[in-house]
Parts: sequence; structure tokens; C-alpha cells
Amino acid sequence: MARQLDHDRLMSAIAARRHGVLARAVLLDAGIGAGTIDDRLRQRRLVRLHRGVYGLGHAQLTDAGWQLAAVDAYGSGAVLSHLTAAGLWDILDGSLFPVHVSVAKRSGNATRARTKLHRLTRLDADEVTVRDAIPVTTVSRTILDLAASVRGRRLEQVVRRASRLRLFDLREQQILLDRHPHRPGTPELGRLLTSLQGRGTDDLRSRMEIAFAQLCDDYGLPRPVANGIVLGERVDFHWPGTTLVVETDGFEFHAMPTTFANDRRRDQKLTLAGYTVIRLTWDQVTADARATAATVSALLKQCRSS
Repeated sequence: MARQLDHDRLMSAIAARRHGVLARAVLLDAGIGAGTIDDRLRQRRLVRLHRGVYGLGHAQLTDAGWQLAAVDAYGSGAVLSHLTAAGLWDILDGSLFPVHVSVAKRSGNATRARTKLHRLTRLDADEVTVRDAIPVTTVSRTILDLAASVRGRRLEQVVRRASRLRLFDLREQQILLDRHPHRPGTPELGRLLTSLQGRGTDDLRSRMEIAFAQLCDDYGLPRPVANGIVLGERVDFHWPGTTLVVETDGFEFHAMPTTFANDRRRDQKLTLAGYTVIRLTWDQVTADARATAATVSALLKQCRSS
């Protein structure tokens, strides 16, 4: 009985360091035998999360617990990566599932439930680290991986957020670009870093703002100033040398009655001063992008300052 209690205490101590997650390999390394592990499974003191990965007493895990469980499910050398790594580093918002995991090998490792497995030909030691007890790709490697699927202004905002959090290292990012010249996303990220030299990233604060900025890029419109000041008022977008102001009415920032009233007061002030203020909806910016770009282009020609 005393030995059983010792094993239970040891399991609890390990689980406390690992977000409530216990891997069979970790328990065996700690000196807990396979028979004891199987007994705890039959007694439901261990609850199966993935093959060889268990929750201590229940499967009600935190996000970090599910992320570590997914990494454990793929064994030694597996790391959190891509969108999930970006969420752990807080450089891009996203959903918990599927949990993205990378392994540096071509075959093996059947895909586990609610995970997305990335098999890589190369993942060097300096491209992985540990954050909050979870093996994860470094910020630089995470940004490189994201560049294969996150394009344009969204990728720019990932870089901006990483910079704001003091996590972005331009020299380290360039080293990875040179190391992986043929990896999907390398050309896109390289072009972005070149374009940001001496200019920096725009201050885009919502999905709507990112979408409109991308629309301007896609349709060859002049690059607007984002979240700048016009006549003492902060506006979503404006173009110096013109009297055009564009507001992107994302619901999350404009739904409150006080915000609605302030928006109209600001619009009236700018209109009285000779500015043209237009408000765009999500559908106009995304589903109707071509027509919206044509409208903005025409207004830019009409609204040039004298």
C-alpha cells in the first residue's frame, strides 16, 4: 500500500508540472512500472487522451494541457508548431483545435485525433525551445512556418505583434530564411522583411483593418496610413495629400451605443472640415472587394487636396 501511495504522489507531482498530462514514456522513465500504469488506467485514475498519453483523473484540461498532450502523442522530438505555436507565443489568435505538431521525419506517427501533423525534412536544435513546459518551435521558426499559409497584411501583423512583445529578432529570422531557401513561405516572408526595411509595420487593430489594407495591396491602391490622426481624431485609414477617410465598421469595435455616437460625431466634424468619410462593411471589403477598390480609387482622385 505504501508503495502504491508513493507512485500516486509521484504521478501527482509530475502532472502538476505538466498541465495535468502524463505520458507513458515519462512515467516509465520516472520508475513507475507498466503494470502500475495499467492498474491506474483500469481504476480510471488515469484517463486516456491519446495512445500512451493520459490525464490524471479526468480529461478536463486547459489549452496548454491539450497542447502538451498532442506533443506527447507523437513522441520524442515532436514540438508544437504553426498556428498553435503562434497562439502559445501570442503572436496570432486562433482556435485550439486542431493542435499543430511538427516532427522531423518523413514517415511513421499516425495522425492523432484533433491534431494536425507536419512532417518536416529538417528541424534544427536552435529552431525549437520549451515554453510553459511545452516543446515548441521558436518564434522565428514559427513565423517561417506561418508564412506558407498566412499571407500579406496578416503576416505583417504577426511580425508587428512579435516585435511589440519583444520576441522578433530580424537577424535570427534572416538566418532561417537563408537556411530554408526552398521552404514554402520563404519567398513571401523575404519580400515582407525587405519591404519593412526603414518603414516598419502598420498599426492594424482588427481583422477588418487587415482585410482592407490587404485589399489596397491587392488592387494597387496607394498604401494608406492606418490609425492615424486627422484634425485631432483617430481614423482607421487616410491618405496624406487627400481628404478621404475610410472607416471599417467591424462589429466588435463599433457595436456599443457610445462608440456608435462617437463615430458619428467624428464623421460630422471631418465632413464640416471638407473631408469625405466613407464606412465599409465586412462584405464590402471581402466579398465585394473589386467593386470596393474601384470606389476607393475613384474617391482618391476626387479628394486630392489642393
